[in-house]
Amino acid sequence: MSTEEKEPLNPEWVRIGATLRTIRELRGFKPDPFASSIGISRPYLANIEAGRKKLTNVLLARAAAKLEVEQVAIMCPEAVSA
Repeated sequence: MSTEEKEPLNPEWVRIGATLRTIRELRGFKPDPFASSIGISRPYLANIEAGRKKLTNVLLARAAAKLEVEQVAIMCPEAVSA
């Protein structure tokens, strides 16, 4: 696949990544230390937050624990705010 023929982003991954970024920022975590604290690189975190990489269950659990939120708050924030 050439660089011009990129697959479209998965809308669910984009939504989850944006939610993760929002919660991370609201909790006051900078990208580098947060990524390190959950065992991934800063570029990998950027890809998750941009929806280019899937947030795996293991990383979801680590991120939720670090952010002190339920996993559902990252995956389905509308379920939490209802």
